[in-house]
Amino acid sequence: MSHVYADKPILNSLTGSEAEQRLLKKVVWKIMPVLFIAYFFSFLDRVNIGYAKLQMQSAIGFTDTQYAIAAGIFFIGYALCEIPSNMLMDKIGARKTLTRIMLLWGTLSACTMFVQTINQLYALRILLGIFEAGFVPGVILYFTYWFPSHIRGRITAIFLVATLTAPMIGGPVSGVILQYMHGWHGLEGWQWMFLLDALPVFFIAGVIYFNLADKPEEATWLSPQEKALHQQMMQKDREKQGITSGYGMHGKKAMLGALADPKVFLLIAFIFATNCGAYAFNFWLPTMIKEMGVGNIAVIALLGAIPFAMAILGELTICRSSDIRRERRWHFVFGATLAAVSLIAVGYLEVPMYLKLVLLGVAGFGFSGASGISWTFPSTYLDPAKAPAGIAMISMISTSSGFFAPWVMGVTRDMTGNSNAGLYSIAAVLLVSVIIMIFFAPKRAVYVQQAS
Repeated sequence: MSHVYADKPILNSLTGSEAEQRLLKKVVWKIMPVLFIAYFFSFLDRVNIGYAKLQMQSAIGFTDTQYAIAAGIFFIGYALCEIPSNMLMDKIGARKTLTRIMLLWGTLSACTMFVQTINQLYALRILLGIFEAGFVPGVILYFTYWFPSHIRGRITAIFLVATLTAPMIGGPVSGVILQYMHGWHGLEGWQWMFLLDALPVFFIAGVIYFNLADKPEEATWLSPQEKALHQQMMQKDREKQGITSGYGMHGKKAMLGALADPKVFLLIAFIFATNCGAYAFNFWLPTMIKEMGVGNIAVIALLGAIPFAMAILGELTICRSSDIRRERRWHFVFGATLAAVSLIAVGYLEVPMYLKLVLLGVAGFGFSGASGISWTFPSTYLDPAKAPAGIAMISMISTSSGFFAPWVMGVTRDMTGNSNAGLYSIAAVLLVSVIIMIFFAPKRAVYVQQAS
């Protein structure tokens, strides 16, 4: 079987008839925008507590460690319910599953405005994680219904960019709400922020329910000829992967198969490490900028957009370079090492605020690029029949980074009075992933199958 690297633009990477390319373009523009926007608000609703902390901490009264637990406890509920949610989606369909998830998480996120104690915040955060569980692996599984394997990696990478645009765009908006709506109609700024950040979710849920099709054969926006062409294209792709029918393995058999595959745990290590960088940023960057001497919350949010903009640049640049040079391994090593060294420099060097922001941006550039590469591995590196279950397992376990990263930052801040030790800890995790990649990962690059 011949192989090539995925080094062509998404919509032109399928070799075949012009009709196939037009069909893929139509599918991309029909389903990707709404899913991207949905993930934008999903990620914003889980991390906007980082900005809310700037007012909530004095209003409610909690320590940095308690805040870290509240931020991270979301991921306990999320991880515990992720696989059951993904299995339920296989039974009732993507449209109902994603709509259910969005309506529930939007409601819980808005209800955060009513919390008065740290225990109430703990309860709402873990419920938010339970209700949001399954969204990401569900969407990644959904992509396997629509896109051939050789373009699925880049489709996934585009989807994941939402995790960076949410804090880059949503952060400044949240900062303006916190600063200038504080006290309006008797509510504090953080209460308005939780309410207004959640409201768009209900509209998007309606769009998904009325416009998303569970499977290609159910899409009313595809003609009979397009459905037949898509079925032929996907069947050909499945045959190349050794799958003669269906969409892959699901259920208990698939879960056991994923647990028995050592490659699953190798991929978890890479995604866990890069996620640690992302969640340390999302939950603690506003606090770090405030400690640099910035008092205005709106300005803090605007300055926080700078590292996230550099993170988006890193994800796009490093992943594109990886595709062009037909290499994954050393691009991951470069990105993770660059992030680790930059985080150490932020903690160690006494430099002006703008240089610290640049160093934080360089760190974001590195771990986001490495993260983008690490998420291209599962759909091509795992046994295709086990990929849906493997992706869910990887997402579930690596999600624990969302608890670990804010927790280690909070504990070390309470112990030392600053963020330096926490940054060193995140850097150490990234360096461990580099060692695993160099000495334990297969030395071949990750290939994708050639379309014919």
